Amino acid sequence: MGKRVKIKDIAEKCGFSNTLVSLVLNDKASLYGIKPDTQEKVLYVARQMGYFKDAPAVKSTIRSSTGSIVGMIVHDLNNHFVFEISPLLNKAFSSIGLTFGIISKNENEQRFSSIVKDLKKMYSGLILLGDAADDMTVRALKESNYPFVVLEKKIVRHRINEIYSDSEEACRLAALHVLRLAYKSISIIEQKDCTDSIIDTQVLIQTINKIIPDIRISRIKLTGNNIPDGTDANEIVRALRPPLASQMFIVKHSEYVYPLLSFLKTRNIRIPGDVALLSMDAGIGFGLIDPPVTRINRKYAQLALKTSQMLWSEIKNNGKGKYKRSVKISPVLIVEKSCGTVL
Repeated sequence: MGKRVKIKDIAEKCGFSNTLVSLVLNDKASLYGIKPDTQEKVLYVARQMGYFKDAPAVKSTIRSSTGSIVGMIVHDLNNHFVFEISPLLNKAFSSIGLTFGIISKNENEQRFSSIVKDLKKMYSGLILLGDAADDMTVRALKESNYPFVVLEKKIVRHRINEIYSDSEEACRLAALHVLRLAYKSISIIEQKDCTDSIIDTQVLIQTINKIIPDIRISRIKLTGNNIPDGTDANEIVRALRPPLASQMFIVKHSEYVYPLLSFLKTRNIRIPGDVALLSMDAGIGFGLIDPPVTRINRKYAQLALKTSQMLWSEIKNNGKGKYKRSVKISPVLIVEKSCGTVL
């Protein structure tokens, strides 16, 4: 039989006092004003070290018939964010003895809502990613005090636990980079009628205009997943010619970067020689292609760790935790040769 985990062991690993850790583990943290972020870290480390296995009285409070499986509901499996975050979430949950799985949401909203009850029986807690956090699903989980966290979406109408990348900071980082390069004309490339992005185009434009008042900004709304010889192609070529004469393309959706690079190559348009390129989100292999793509990179490891901590805290409290938090994680700008320079 292994050595029993003690409060002082948890305190040492967390970097907190024995008293603080004891208050958290005995459900007295809120009475003493201990921050939710601190409580989550203590509970996560305690689970990671096996404390709850040695404490039957605590273990019995954990809801779920399985008690060991968490799931992430996604709208689209063919998504770079899902590709990046999933192994990190799996690692974070595995370290505390929980199994992680992905659930693809059915297009039929009514049908999906009917199986929420079954999901609640199968999983200890759920992560709702982006648009999977629709009002009907959030309401159903919230009303039953079910442990869940919303990831990469800000929801105003409900008081829930949510964690998301700071899109306003992403816009600011992009604007400052354009300012450093002293560009006076840019084009924003986006998909027409698409809401699947953490970046709001109007916020991006307003941020750039605020930082560079005299800049000229045009918008290119693509209609398809590729850029064939047609309306989309004409719009891109037109943006490069006077009077627009765009010096940089800012691509809102990362999946358009490869088709754009391919199209520009067929027209002998050089990057960064003729036009610079910046993606508002990372994509697979962006740092390996020629030229490597300058991009806004979400902090996947921080998002995964904080999500796992928040969800485990909710599971531990049977979805009845006193505090519901909205946490923003600032992204970073990775500068590559597609802008003609590397910082």
